[in-house]
Amino acid sequence: MKTRIITALLIILCVVPPLVYGGWLIDLLIAFIIVAGGIELLNLKEQDAKWPLGIKTLAIVAVFVLVLSDERLHVALLGVSALIFLSIPVFTDRFHAKDGFLCIAYVTFFFAIARCFLHIYGTNRMYVWFIIIATYACDTAAYFCGRFLGKHKLNVRISPKKTWEGSIGGWLFGALLSFAFAWFMIDTMTPLQMMIASAILTVTGQIGDLAFSAIKRNFGIKDFSDLLPGHGGVLDRVDSLVFNFICFDLILVVLML
Repeated sequence: MKTRIITALLIILCVVPPLVYGGWLIDLLIAFIIVAGGIELLNLKEQDAKWPLGIKTLAIVAVFVLVLSDERLHVALLGVSALIFLSIPVFTDRFHAKDGFLCIAYVTFFFAIARCFLHIYGTNRMYVWFIIIATYACDTAAYFCGRFLGKHKLNVRISPKKTWEGSIGGWLFGALLSFAFAWFMIDTMTPLQMMIASAILTVTGQIGDLAFSAIKRNFGIKDFSDLLPGHGGVLDRVDSLVFNFICFDLILVVLML
């Protein structure tokens, strides 16, 4: 527990300044998540057969090229990256067609995360804090509600320890706390928009958690890596968050915030 707390404090110290000051600090934070998360995701394949280092590097570079490119080129560059990864098996037997699809999924997913985050951050920085509060308040409350009140299993196949009581408790607490934050700190949302966004994010965050748990269970691992002592890997910490950044970006469009 001591290690977990110390790591959590260090994470906060590394994340808060970029969110507050922006600029090159926020770019560095995004780059770190893309690289560290990408390595964790692409290393899942190594349990069956190691990929050439060049393939992983190419996938990570592809994300950066997309993020930094002109918006008019996004669709074309995504298509080009797909063609490249689908063509690699023609030239090496260490990389199969299904591996190409995994790389395409990684490039598309992390590109979407980065672009959605930058759009949200550029629109209103308070939205980022709103998403973080909704996500982690729900996650924390779900843990304690499940621990002390949990009786009915939520999804034994994917996450045997999660319960309906924990899920509902997390949803209620996360929605209430994020709504309260929005009420006092965000002046670009109506009360109804606050309620809708809070209710949605505390559900989609839990779905994101389960989705990444399903990936880990499929590959027979407990954590994506041991980069963050007591917490696992980067993806173990941001699984719910990345789902919510993408979902909130859609909410921005639908609710016209």
